[in-house]
Amino acid sequence: EFKGKVVVNGIDTRNASVAELARHVGLVFQNPAHQIFSETVWQEVIFGPKNLGFSESEMIEMGRWALEVTGLLTYKDVPPWTLSGGEMKKLSIASVISTKPEYIAFDEPTIGQDAWFKDSFISLLNRLKVQGHGIILVTHDIDWLFDLKPDYTYLMKDGFIVASGKFDEIITDDELLKSIKIEPPLLLKLSKLLKKPRERRVLEPCEIAEELIKRAGGKF
Repeated sequence: EFKGKVVVNGIDTRNASVAELARHVGLVFQNPAHQIFSETVWQEVIFGPKNLGFSESEMIEMGRWALEVTGLLTYKDVPPWTLSGGEMKKLSIASVISTKPEYIAFDEPTIGQDAWFKDSFISLLNRLKVQGHGIILVTHDIDWLFDLKPDYTYLMKDGFIVASGKFDEIITDDELLKSIKIEPPLLLKLSKLLKKPRERRVLEPCEIAEELIKRAGGKF
């Protein structure tokens, strides 16, 4: 049984319409096919601004910005179903960020995506953060999170929060991870093997590479 309430910027979500909440929070679905429905990429990306009542000039500006940020501007006149899987994922992101919500939630954003997409997605998230958007990620991709280094982390099991805190504190708690059957990321295992005794912080990937080269006698 669940009880309580969710409040967004002082708005009780139980008493708010979807249109009202959409001005504050955008949700990117795990599966783009469950989100995308328009006949062209451009129609898809301006659907949100249009339905929220923005002017035509604002709608065009917001749509172009979202496609430029996601690298899809050259595809604006093509049907979404002709895009690759990664491009479809980018379109689902573009269609949400086009309304420039204060908070953007992503449900399992890296599922089925390759390393190139994951790296470019981190760059996109950093850009959105710089522009003042709050980012919420729901994911099981611990190795990718290790690269992202989120500001704050909630660990959940069976629908309940079992721990919260800074990512480095959560991810280095071996007993906690073991209790909910989460395998530590490979880079974290290497960090623990290579760092100095009593050093608590997690080594950066470049530091891990440097230490491995050093231990190999400077040869790689």
